[in-house]
Amino acid sequence: MANAPVTSITLLKGLASGTDNARWAEFFRIYEQPMRSFLQSRFPSVDADDAIQETMVALMRRMPNYHYTPDSNGHFHNYLTGILKHKAEDALRREARENGKRDRLKRDTASPPPSEDWKLAAMNAALEQLLSDETVNARAREVFRHVALMHEPPAEVAAAFGISRANVDQIKRRMVQRLSSLVAAMTEDE
Repeated sequence: MANAPVTSITLLKGLASGTDNARWAEFFRIYEQPMRSFLQSRFPSVDADDAIQETMVALMRRMPNYHYTPDSNGHFHNYLTGILKHKAEDALRREARENGKRDRLKRDTASPPPSEDWKLAAMNAALEQLLSDETVNARAREVFRHVALMHEPPAEVAAAFGISRANVDQIKRRMVQRLSSLVAAMTEDE
């Protein structure tokens, strides 16, 4: 913490001994500006007032068990900075979660994906339209029906219709492409 004030052992002992409001007011008067400067330099997007308030609450809870021994624990301002940094990082995580929730809400309300029932209904309607389309060759419709809908082996369908296996695959591929286009056109309007 830049410009860290000299820590008064008497002040820290007074804070640790209870909730003496005069001692806490003195502590806040001494440390508020260094905490604010630290936040502005390292976490400029964090609300400094909130982070400082949360740090003070955490410190009030921890002080009864804190024993100031700079030789073994380090300087008090390092301890205070650690709490302040943790509270600032918590605030950033909360903000990120909230932004993520807002983004998900926007996506969910903007254009909800079609339900599975709607997708199935669109597929069935497109299939019915494709199989009744008189511009599609009747034999192609029947080959497609046997291979794709009745799941008959392509080699058997080829033999039954007197065409090659490659023709069966080509018919199926073209019919699937047409079916996909019809489904896309139906779901595009939703």
